[in-house]
Amino acid sequence: MIKKQIAIGLVALLLIIAGTALIPVERPQADEDVHRGIEVTGPYSAQEISEVTCDIVLPKYPEKVMVYRTVDTNASKDDALKMAEKFGMSGPLEEGVLSYSIKGDPYTFKVEKEGGCLSYTWYGRWNNVDPRDRPENLPTDEEARKIAETFLTSHDLMPEGAIYKSVRHSQGHFLDAEKNTSIVSSEDMQVSFTGTLNNLPVFGNWMYVTVGGEGDIIRIFKRWREAEPYREFEILSPEDAIEELKQIGIVTAVSSPQKATINEIKIGYYASPPRDEQPYLKPAYFFGGTAEGEKGTGTFFQYIPAVPELGKGLY
Repeated sequence: MIKKQIAIGLVALLLIIAGTALIPVERPQADEDVHRGIEVTGPYSAQEISEVTCDIVLPKYPEKVMVYRTVDTNASKDDALKMAEKFGMSGPLEEGVLSYSIKGDPYTFKVEKEGGCLSYTWYGRWNNVDPRDRPENLPTDEEARKIAETFLTSHDLMPEGAIYKSVRHSQGHFLDAEKNTSIVSSEDMQVSFTGTLNNLPVFGNWMYVTVGGEGDIIRIFKRWREAEPYREFEILSPEDAIEELKQIGIVTAVSSPQKATINEIKIGYYASPPRDEQPYLKPAYFFGGTAEGEKGTGTFFQYIPAVPELGKGLY
C-alpha cells in the first residue's frame, strides 16, 4: 500500500510539474502594476466592445508629462562578468546563442544578450521539492521582504526607482492517494519590486527575489528598462482616453464581450520587454475592470497611449 501511495504521488507530482511547464515562467501573476503588458503582445488581441461605463471617479492628471528615451541594455561578455561579480561569481563564462551564464555551486547566473534580463538561481531548490522549504521553515512576509531588500541593496542590485510591491507564496503539492487529499510538499515566497519614473509607475519593469526556508535566497530575476529624460508632452485627459478605449477595444478572455465596466484607471509608463525595440517610454493609461459577454463575465484590461503627438502606438 505504501509503494502504491508513493507511486501515485509521484505520478501526480510529475503531472503538476508538466502542467507548470506550460506556463511562462517569468510572467507575473495577475498584477496590473507589474507587467500585464506581456499579455498585450501575447496570445490575446483586443476585442470590440459596444458599451463602456465607468464606476469610479476619474483621476486627476497632469497636463504635461515627461517622455523618456530608452537606454540600450544589451549585454556583452564584459557586461555579463561585471554583473556576475555583484553576486560573487567570476567564471568561467559560458556563451550560448541567446545568453551568457556562469554555473556555480549552488547558483547559476544567466543574462540575456538582448535586453540584459538576468537571473541568479539555485536550481536544486527553485521549482523543486526540498525538505528545507517546508512551510514551517519559511520566514514571515515582513522578514522575507527585509531579506530581499537587504540582499539587493548590499549587492548593488536595487534599480533606481524600484519600489516594493508584494509577497506571494508559491506551493508544491503531493497527492495522498489513501486520503484523496493534497498535501503541501514545499513552499517559497516571491518578493516583487516594480519601477517608477517621475513618480509614476512603469508598467513592465519588474524584479523579484524568491525566498525559501530559513530565509535562503533561491532565485533573483530582473527585467528592467533603463531610460533617460527626453522632453515633456501634453497628454490626453482620462475622458479622451476612455473614448480611445471604446475605439480600440479591450483585452479579455470573455467571449464576445458586450459591456465593459471600468473600475480602475492609472497613468504611468508602458515598458515592453527589454529585448523589444522601443525608442521611448510613453505615458499611457491603464484601464481595468469587468467585462460581460453572452456566456459569462470576467476581467479586462487595456493600455491607451496618452501622448497623441507621438502616435497611437505604445512603442
